Parts: sequence; C-alpha cells; structure tokens
Amino acid sequence: MPTKIKKRSDNSYLLSVAVGYNDKGKQVVKTKTVKVTSQREAERAYNTFAAEVQKGNIVYTGKYKLANFAKAWYEDYCLKNLAPKTQRSYKNNLRNRIIPALGHIEMIKLRPQHIIKFIEELNKPGLRLDRREGLLSDESIMYCFRVLSSMLEDAVQWQVISNNPCNRVKPPTVKHHKYNLMSEEDVKKMLMYLINEPIKYRVIIFLALDSGLRLGELMALKWDDIDFETGILKVDKSNQALGGKGIFTKAPKNDSSIRTIVLSSSVLDSLHKYAVWQKEQRLLLANKWHNEGWIFTKWNGMAMYPTTPSQWFSKFLKRKNLPHMPFHALRHLSATLLISLGVPLKNISNRLGHADIRTTANIYAEALQSVDRQAADQMDQYLKKMINK
Repeated sequence: MPTKIKKRSDNSYLLSVAVGYNDKGKQVVKTKTVKVTSQREAERAYNTFAAEVQKGNIVYTGKYKLANFAKAWYEDYCLKNLAPKTQRSYKNNLRNRIIPALGHIEMIKLRPQHIIKFIEELNKPGLRLDRREGLLSDESIMYCFRVLSSMLEDAVQWQVISNNPCNRVKPPTVKHHKYNLMSEEDVKKMLMYLINEPIKYRVIIFLALDSGLRLGELMALKWDDIDFETGILKVDKSNQALGGKGIFTKAPKNDSSIRTIVLSSSVLDSLHKYAVWQKEQRLLLANKWHNEGWIFTKWNGMAMYPTTPSQWFSKFLKRKNLPHMPFHALRHLSATLLISLGVPLKNISNRLGHADIRTTANIYAEALQSVDRQAADQMDQYLKKMINK
C-alpha cells in the first residue's frame, strides 16, 4: 500500500490514491504533486484529489476479470485466514461453480443480474461435486452464494469494485432440514440398549444428548475441559479431518460457539467411570499410548477420527432395530427434549452455541408450537375451572 502523502521538498507533496488492481493483479495508483505550505494543507489537498479520482464511484480502470481476482483472493486471503477444511471447500466452489459461470466477466461490469442468473443455474442438475445424481441442497447453494459474496465484499475493501452486487440480490432460501427424531418410547429403548454397549461409545451418545454439542466439538474435548467439581464443561475448539492432512483442531464454528455448559450428574458419573476405564487402557498399553489428553480416542490414545461415532451410531441403531437417525440429530433431539421440559429458549440457544436466539426459534419452531399448544390447553383448563366456580 503506497504512502498517501509524501513530502518531496519544503512546499511540495506527492499524493497517492489506490484505485484498484490491473489485469495482472498489481495495484493501480493515481498520483499528483501539489504545492502547499503545510502538512495540514496537504491532507486537505489529498482528500480533494481522492474524491476526484473516485468521482462517479469508478475505482478501477483496467479489465480485471473475476477469474483473475478469485485466484488472487484465494491466495492472499483464503490460504492465510481460513481453516484447512474451509480452504478446500472455498476452492471447490470457486473452481467448479463460481469461476466457470462468472469468471469471464470483468469485475467492474459484474451486476446483480449476473448473480441472479448464477443462482438459477445452481438449481439445475449436474452440479454436485460428488458426481451423484440430483440437485444441490439449499444449504449448498446458500454456501456457494456466501463464498461469492465474501469474495466480492473483499473486492470492495480492496478497491477493485465500488460495491458488492450480492448485496442487491435476494439470497437463496434455505429450508431448515427436518430430522425425523425418535419418539419418546424409542429414546427410552436407545438409552436402555446403550447400557450394554462399549463404554466409549455409550459415553459419546450420552454426552451428545445431554450437551447438544456438535460432533466436531465432542471430538475435540480434552479432560482438562471438564471441571468435575462444578460439573462445567468448556467448549472452545473443534476437530475435523481432511484427506491428506489427517485430524486437525480449529476454532469453533463462530464466537458464540465458545461457551460453557453445565452437565447432568448422570453424565458426569458416566464420564468419571470412563476416565477410570481409559486410565486402565493407558496402563495396559504402556509406551504405546499417546497421552495427549483427549477424552475420546483411538485404541492408542490419539484423537478419534471425527466420523467414527457417526458410523458406529448408524450400525448400533440398525442392530437394535431402532429408527435411523444421523448422529447430528442427537443435537436436535437434545434441544427438543429441553423445550418439552420447559427450559427457556434463551438457555437452550446458549447451550447450543447459536449466535442468535432467532436461529434457535426458527429451527425448533414446530417443537415450540407444540409446547405452546400445551400451554394454551393448560390455560384453557384453568379458565374453565375459574369460570365454573
């Protein structure tokens, strides 16, 4: 970034205004020499010059195409600021969707109409990265839109374009995925069957149901994260796995995901028994054990692969003839049970690590309506009783 105001001699100053990047990714700078008698006058002259340069919201004069900017953005921003799994996801969306559709367009000529057409194209078949048949999910389309919008927002900050056209487009709609959660009777059966399962997996399911943690958050837990005296669990990281990189630890999904949770006494008791069992395994394996402090581990103490609990849970349900339910649904089952027990929505939202209570309300609208109907019935019974008196 060039110095905005540089003194050349007693009464001469060089003014420099960055106006964007050329088609080779190099910054374009407009300069002007002014004759003034002080630094303050130079600053006033600079403000006037900058306004003239950017008059009419024109901040770039070269033919810089979106494909070129996407490459520079990925290298200068994504690789330096994003977690490995997010980097790969951004790269896949840029390379396979965004650049093929919009890469030929000059940045300053990109309009909302291009974005609208792009979203429409994403709703057509043949765009799944796994090569399977069918359409992209609402979540995948929204994610791709967010990648594009994030890139263009940085283009505004970097003075490549004057505004983000995504801000003038209605975002894709996302229908919250509805899980077919277990009935109360099936939940009872599941908990009963778990008693005879390996302690490691039994504790994982109990803890997931009690805390509502995401799978990555569960897999990143260390024994130091639990205070057994107060029953408080600290959640401040998440484990993910990526081909070629193995298992790695990253910050949680967002700032609100960093939280503390009070665990139930029954789950704390299970965790204590599991800690004793793990210590026995550590002694048996001796120097083969990797003492890294993880709660949930492979046979040798190393961090458990993040998809292992999901695979085990699916096989367990099938073995016991229970309704299929993805592991992530345990998080939703936890929230739904808390709602049915009358726990305030704000507490549930904090427990789940949602940034906004409205997110919790939207996802669990049906469960909340069910509880509201129960409240209405109770009020109706009360009013009838009072009126009949």
